[in-house]
Amino acid sequence: MSLADAARAAAQRVAGKQAALIAQELRTEMVRNLSTPGQGREYPRGRGRVHRASAPGDGPAVDTGRLRQSIGIQRISPTHFRVGTNVIYAPLLEFGTRKIAARPWLRPAVDKVLNR
Repeated sequence: MSLADAARAAAQRVAGKQAALIAQELRTEMVRNLSTPGQGREYPRGRGRVHRASAPGDGPAVDTGRLRQSIGIQRISPTHFRVGTNVIYAPLLEFGTRKIAARPWLRPAVDKVLNR
């Protein structure tokens, strides 16, 4: 192995470690955004449970925790990672619908991690 090859391999290892750290920071921030209590109205959820919804523009309030638990990290290559969820209603919360205002949780996490 030449010195140039060794330098490239070392740089790739460092880049991979940095990418993994950023992916973990992003996941942590996304989970944090999905863990805040709601500031919206309260309504019954059955069996004596009451749920406090999020206010428009705030991150979604936890109801079942399914979205928060689904946030994962997938390694795509040594220096590339995918952070996200496959929960079908995640984009509906992030961007809103005709009937429900957006409850962004992903974009604020990305902004916070990229601006560190």
